[in-house]
Amino acid sequence: MSVVLRVAYDGSAFHGFARQRPRPDGRPLPTVQGALEEALAALYHAPIEVRGASRTDAGVHARGQIAAFDPPFAIPPRGLLLGLAGRLPPTIVALSAWEEAAADGGPIEPRRHNLGKRYQYVIRTSTLRDPLAVAREWHVPRALDLAAMRGAAARMIGEHDFAAFRAAACQAATTIRRIEAITIRGEAGELGVAGDPSVIASAPPGRIVVDVEGQAFLHNMVRIIVGTLVEVVLGRPPPAAIEPALPSGDRRHAGPTAPAAGLPR
Repeated sequence: MSVVLRVAYDGSAFHGFARQRPRPDGRPLPTVQGALEEALAALYHAPIEVRGASRTDAGVHARGQIAAFDPPFAIPPRGLLLGLAGRLPPTIVALSAWEEAAADGGPIEPRRHNLGKRYQYVIRTSTLRDPLAVAREWHVPRALDLAAMRGAAARMIGEHDFAAFRAAACQAATTIRRIEAITIRGEAGELGVAGDPSVIASAPPGRIVVDVEGQAFLHNMVRIIVGTLVEVVLGRPPPAAIEPALPSGDRRHAGPTAPAAGLPR
């Protein structure tokens, strides 16, 4: 029987979720998986291997990352969560915990035993950046056409070869992926005090939130999708250029990789 955790974290100080090779001097790189395993080892007095649902990039945050491990003995969920709260860095919190087994009775493998994944990317389009959200938003101080973004996003829905939308370091065995949905909405996001005549006004909406849903994603795929959508509405390239980019497999045909900071979960 595995224990499953739902974890939230601020990824600013971490080199992604998954363990990384140590530095040349032997010092480990800080990762979310490493912090979880260290805290769990202290609780169980034994080495613990954590399996995550998604290998989030360096600087990417999460509100509902799923992780699983196989404990040497049982700890009640409340005691486990409180024990982790006292041992994890302040930027990582285990929100919930429960026991679960796979349908075949084996251990839970979050990367395989999930119904889907949802990534949310936040773009701030107000003239001024928000200093309290620079680690969670991509500041693009331009008016972005939501209808044009949605039209371009619609061309990516379904099953395609997303080789043009992955990082050079991606080692996935196949680049075929299926996107179930991309939703794009505007939110009020003006800075300053309402009614203050000195506030620099911006064209609405102030913030744009992009949600991408699918079963699995390539390395940097969501960030490249967002970067491409922004390029499209800024006029380079036209929306129709997305269709040739998909089968071409050429990274140069897609847009830039959007910053990790805008991917809060």
